[in-house]
Amino acid sequence: MMMVMAVDISEEEVGSPATWDSTTVHEAIGRKCLVVSGDGLFRSRAEASADLSGCVVCETPSDAAALSRTVDRDFDIVVVDIAHPLGDRVSDAVEIAEEFAIRGSNLFVFCGSDGSLEEELWARQLGAWVFMPGEWPLTLSGAL
Repeated sequence: MMMVMAVDISEEEVGSPATWDSTTVHEAIGRKCLVVSGDGLFRSRAEASADLSGCVVCETPSDAAALSRTVDRDFDIVVVDIAHPLGDRVSDAVEIAEEFAIRGSNLFVFCGSDGSLEEELWARQLGAWVFMPGEWPLTLSGAL
């Protein structure tokens, strides 16, 4: 049974997350990654980690215009940072996450505010593979 990290809420309370076994995770390596974050340092670290992990493309848009150009593209891994949105527009990050969730063929990694139950519930309901409350780790190599 999946437990929500921050507050030990059961899977039944959250809804069914996307189910990804280790084969699916390993198949995603070597494919395309999208990182949506307003934190430039995190974007550069994520891009370097994705490159070291074998992703062939890692898009890291730095503004809303660049983000809008990614909507029609397919990505295997989508990382969305709602704690540090692009240009302080959380709505752009939320909309892009919801758009890719509808498509249903992505691994999702979300970062939200530390202790925000609402953000974690939202991410889990979209099918988050990983939800990280608070600050991003120094590298995503374990996730990618």
